[in-house]
Amino acid sequence: MLDLSKDALHLDADLRMRVVPDFQHDYDAYEQGYCSEDDPGRLATMHTTTDDWPVWESHPHGEELVLVISGRAEFLQRIGGEIVRTVVGPGQAVVNPAGVPHTANVIEPFTALFITPGPGTTHEPR
Repeated sequence: MLDLSKDALHLDADLRMRVVPDFQHDYDAYEQGYCSEDDPGRLATMHTTTDDWPVWESHPHGEELVLVISGRAEFLQRIGGEIVRTVVGPGQAVVNPAGVPHTANVIEPFTALFITPGPGTTHEPR
């Protein structure tokens, strides 16, 4: 059984899935153990967010899907020098385009499934 509340899932270029046990958001260990330059893969995680994100992040190597399972959030994306705001609730999703800085504000604590491009995520202060 896969428990996405503590484990993650690596999706590789050959359409195989490998469990990343006890993930703990250790992205460096994940990248070293599962990703390569030829096959960076994607990471599927699920977690609950109770506070506004303290940083902007971006994924230069691909798009990220965020599917909200419960709660509500306002996602912010910096596109073309402007902030695009999208409120997302249960069963709704937002796609963060490759290279677009994004962050989130909590309207009510939310749980989401994230499918994120492998290596290369960057962060900057909010």
